[in-house]
Amino acid sequence: MTEYDSSAYSVHFAHCAGKLEAHLLKFGVTCADADSIIEESSVIYFGKLGSTAKKILKFVRKEDPTRVFVDSAYKAIEKHIPEAKNTFGSYSELTKCIQQTR
Repeated sequence: MTEYDSSAYSVHFAHCAGKLEAHLLKFGVTCADADSIIEESSVIYFGKLGSTAKKILKFVRKEDPTRVFVDSAYKAIEKHIPEAKNTFGSYSELTKCIQQTR
């Protein structure tokens, strides 16, 4: 991953993480749990974007960082609050949250 790509993905992650944090807090998740979920999702997010297999596939197609973020957030929520995956932590709810323009 080039320096530019890495920086762009970091900025994208920060933007999405802010939206995710607001979403989690709106549904009563504690600040500590929200921080843990965001930290876990960052490990997954940057792991996916920086993997060797992904670097090879980038020659074929560009990875959508929004989709990678939603995948990562979903997995982190599933690990920390399993019951949320059927409500505010569902894949579709997370996609709506991240794609909001506000």
